[in-house]
Amino acid sequence: MGYLDHQFDPGTPAGQYVVERLGSRYFEKQPIQELALAAGVQRDQIFWDQKASQLWIDVLETAWKQQRLRLLFIAISQDAGADRIFQELAAEPTDHEVVEIPPQSGQSHQPAAGAAAVAGAVVAVADAVGAMFTAAVLWDDVPLIDRTDLRGNVQRMLGPGGRRALLVNGPSGAGKTYTRQFIRYVSENAVPPHGTTTRVSPVDASRRAGSPIDVRELADTVARFVVGEPAPNFDPTAQPQTVVWLFKDWLVAEVAAKGDLQDCWLVFDGFERRTATAAALQLVMELAQSAAVRDLGRVRVIVLGYDDPLSEPDQALVEPLRHPGDDDVKSFIRAYATRAQGIPPDADAVDAVFDELVSDGGPVATRPLVELGPSAFALCLDVFGPLP
Repeated sequence: MGYLDHQFDPGTPAGQYVVERLGSRYFEKQPIQELALAAGVQRDQIFWDQKASQLWIDVLETAWKQQRLRLLFIAISQDAGADRIFQELAAEPTDHEVVEIPPQSGQSHQPAAGAAAVAGAVVAVADAVGAMFTAAVLWDDVPLIDRTDLRGNVQRMLGPGGRRALLVNGPSGAGKTYTRQFIRYVSENAVPPHGTTTRVSPVDASRRAGSPIDVRELADTVARFVVGEPAPNFDPTAQPQTVVWLFKDWLVAEVAAKGDLQDCWLVFDGFERRTATAAALQLVMELAQSAAVRDLGRVRVIVLGYDDPLSEPDQALVEPLRHPGDDDVKSFIRAYATRAQGIPPDADAVDAVFDELVSDGGPVATRPLVELGPSAFALCLDVFGPLP
């Protein structure tokens, strides 16, 4: 039998290592509760208001007693940022069927899984995650060249222990809007480790005409996206900067009170001094700060291009965009050909397609991404055929 088929003992070196690694990644009550819920652990038997190391001991021991320790590690292993050791533990062979127990009151029925089902599920999730974060083409027709940092940052934001804020900055035409599309693609294809769906809510000021968006309009939009209701009617005589703080405090309290909100990714696009007032810009960055330190629960905040009146939020991921180079485009051609034909192309074939792309439209460095991506995609489609 495997490690997870034995009683969990926090006093052994192995048990101490597991508790230490879990506590270093999941050190707040909410993500630990979400993982326990995903495994079907009866949570009313656990004292939740204690430090992470002792809390994890209680959760692991309770999961063992309820014969759900392996299911707990399956939930942990599906977190995109989970340590490999947890993925290996969840997938290790066992000659012991996980015993099914009746669901507790108010708890959904979750079927047991044997060794083959456990290993197969973990392998399938790993394959799906790998394909999702290396895709050259999103869906069937949206090319995504390079953006290695974006792929890695979004992966770090998935799961209960994931990061909560991302700032993407770069010049016009650098591909910031591809971030929105990639996040949407991930939300549609990811396997949520906590069993919930993900909402992507774009707040787009990039195409705004007329007067800049003010803080009250922005606050109302955010409130409807996050908690499903309008923002309060703050004192009409209050200064715009005062409204920023009033709304932020209200939203933090509402998120905490509701508790069971699904994952919401707020994507702010095109917020700059031309499209938004100073107070609206301040609110965007205050929300990014609150999300980064987890005051907004499962809300993620992504800011695409910003004219920042404040400093960058602590604990936020930051991606300064760069234009893709020749090697990045060749990698795209190689990835497309591999998926279309089932085998990697040789270097000469990749170079030949790249040379034709440059001959038709000019050097990669001089071409805006909005033209380069579709051109590379159209050429690959013509040379290698459609994607399966």
